Amino acid sequence: MEISPWRTEQGRRARHNQLILLARGDGDLADFARDVLAGRAKPEDLLYRSYLSEKTLGTAHAEIDAWNALPEAERQADVDGAEGRTRAEIAALAALDLTEPAPDTADDDDDDHDFGAEFLNSLR
Repeated sequence: MEISPWRTEQGRRARHNQLILLARGDGDLADFARDVLAGRAKPEDLLYRSYLSEKTLGTAHAEIDAWNALPEAERQADVDGAEGRTRAEIAALAALDLTEPAPDTADDDDDDHDFGAEFLNSLR
């Protein structure tokens, strides 16, 4: 049985970098990422505790509905290519140098963040 690519050293580094990037944002996914990075939560806690707002859950449900509405051939093509996309995502995340502080977005008046929709879409 092959180990999950997320459980490799590169995968763990990628997950850490992914959490750092999420933590730099706004919304409940950012709050959750900050809790994980601070050691107050584990990534799997997202499955067992109510971290996500109704808006975020609504976004996730809409993405699930969009997935289910795809033609079977398109869904199968996405499934068939998932391993390659996942490995590419892990490699890209693991290669990031996040030692520099996040850009200052204090002047950003855009209060309409996507509550993780972009990240959820990237999983497709």
